[in-house]
Amino acid sequence: MAESNDDQTSARQAGFAGVTRKTLERLQLPGDQRELVVAEVTYPPGGVAPLHRHPVGGVIFIVGGVAESAYGDEAPRQYRAGETLQDRADVPHTLFRNCDPERPLRFLTIYALEPGRAYTMEP
Repeated sequence: MAESNDDQTSARQAGFAGVTRKTLERLQLPGDQRELVVAEVTYPPGGVAPLHRHPVGGVIFIVGGVAESAYGDEAPRQYRAGETLQDRADVPHTLFRNCDPERPLRFLTIYALEPGRAYTMEP
């Protein structure tokens, strides 16, 4: 499956080489102007996201690997395969990284967004 322009834009927004995003589902929400977007994201071994924020809240489901995440000034917490964490709207995502220096981190992101809106933005 070819990567769409939307997916390429999202990969650039991630801010570092080696991250991939694949949109798995876009579903118009009945009676709403938003759509449900489900994407599979892979971080390379040891990959660390730059400081960023999310314009809306969302859910991350860890498929494989161990992620470490923190928002604002909170202490980092680790999340393993099968666990979920919540992206917080408009709070700086100060840390998100793949804890494994040898294997990729795979996770699903789930957001309700206005069509065409990115779910990851620079601070």
